[in-house]
Amino acid sequence: MIEPVNAEFSAALLAFNGEALVYCRGISDIVARDYAVAYARMLENRAKGAEAQLPRIPSGLFEPHRNLIRSTLERMWGKYFPKT
Repeated sequence: MIEPVNAEFSAALLAFNGEALVYCRGISDIVARDYAVAYARMLENRAKGAEAQLPRIPSGLFEPHRNLIRSTLERMWGKYFPKT
């Protein structure tokens, strides 16, 4: 039998990954998309309790775009993992 906490966590992780994937695929700039995917992975690791470092900032990804990616993914993450 799966513990309810693990089932809830798995469902939240699956939902976050699904929403983040749709968001990342919608980014047309490949450098920005790669950064968004790396940032989403970092948030996934954070949710799992693993030590998570910020992804390397690629050259050509300017601060306004980087901040938009971060804030969007952090907001999504907070929706599914409000207590972590």
